[in-house]
Amino acid sequence: MTSLATIGDAKDSILKIYESFNEMLERVTTREKHLLSQVEELNKKETHLRHAIQREKTRGEQLRKILALTDIIFNIGSEQEIYNAAVNILHKLYPNAVIRLLCVSNRRTKMEVKAACGPTNINAERCCITPTECLAVKTGKSLVNPSRSQGIFCHRLTSYAEVRSHICIPLFSEGNIFGCLSLFAEQENSFFDAYKVEIINLFANLIGISIANTRLVNMAQKESFTDHLTGLPNRRYAFNVLQQELERAKRYGGVFSVALIDIDKFKVVNDTYGHDEGDRVLVLLADVARRCFRKSDVTARFGGEEFLIIMPETIVEASLQVINRFRATFNEATLSGMLKASNITVSAGIAQYPADGQDLATLLKTADSRLYKAKESGRNRAVWSNEQ
Repeated sequence: MTSLATIGDAKDSILKIYESFNEMLERVTTREKHLLSQVEELNKKETHLRHAIQREKTRGEQLRKILALTDIIFNIGSEQEIYNAAVNILHKLYPNAVIRLLCVSNRRTKMEVKAACGPTNINAERCCITPTECLAVKTGKSLVNPSRSQGIFCHRLTSYAEVRSHICIPLFSEGNIFGCLSLFAEQENSFFDAYKVEIINLFANLIGISIANTRLVNMAQKESFTDHLTGLPNRRYAFNVLQQELERAKRYGGVFSVALIDIDKFKVVNDTYGHDEGDRVLVLLADVARRCFRKSDVTARFGGEEFLIIMPETIVEASLQVINRFRATFNEATLSGMLKASNITVSAGIAQYPADGQDLATLLKTADSRLYKAKESGRNRAVWSNEQ
């Protein structure tokens, strides 16, 4: 009996141990599952973090390229160079997209492609439309189309089956729309998350600001080179052109002529009819000069009633013919009844590079001395040689 009781107690002990072991195993298994779950969650967070880091790196790279664009475009004096730089940097950000920058033509009759790049067989010129057809330009609002079924798809692109997504952003300069920035791709949702749209909008704003800045600088420069009464180039601009013409002629062995023109008895006109009438005479002379001289010639107001004509690749004999034709046309214009004063004449002194001077100072001094000779010889004539 004692032996059987001992065996029973042993079995009970073993059973308790077994039960305790199972309980312990279950706790370990539960703990293991919990740890595995935590590891899985950590892996997910790690993956999410890696993606977030990569996304931020990509965004950082995009922002660096935007900063690079800012440095470039604010140091560019040409609108076309700004367009090219903007499109090229955008292409680096979105290599799978077709990018076009379009501007409204001067007469506002059509949209002109100023810069374009991207992998496509689409003819950019075929996509040009009038400002009234372009919804972005017409409404002043961005058009974002992640797919053909979302938003108002550009009707000029609907015939191209390969174009699946499109974005078009209006370009503003000083509050006025002057064009649009258009991107499209063969894939849906190619660049249409909020961040990408924000980047493209930022680019559009930068382009608009830089174009406004460039236009203001160019306008200021033009004004600094322009005589405000006649609208002709001024003395400062004339000297710049003379220097360029001199360097060109020296480099290629060419010739050019200059003529100094002065209105005869201009003081009499001012004293008799007043300075307003004198101003009208100057404006008339400028208008006649625009009609008489070639586009390649430069007519500048050199000071007071004196004007300088620069005639590239023209020998002095040919210049004499042109100046005499101008003198006759101007005199005839003063007889038309447009002015209170009438029968006004001009005198001129003409010089040629290199025969009459191999530097600007000598050339202009020669022309000036011949102008003086024309005045001393009775006015209303052109002197072109020292033998006259």
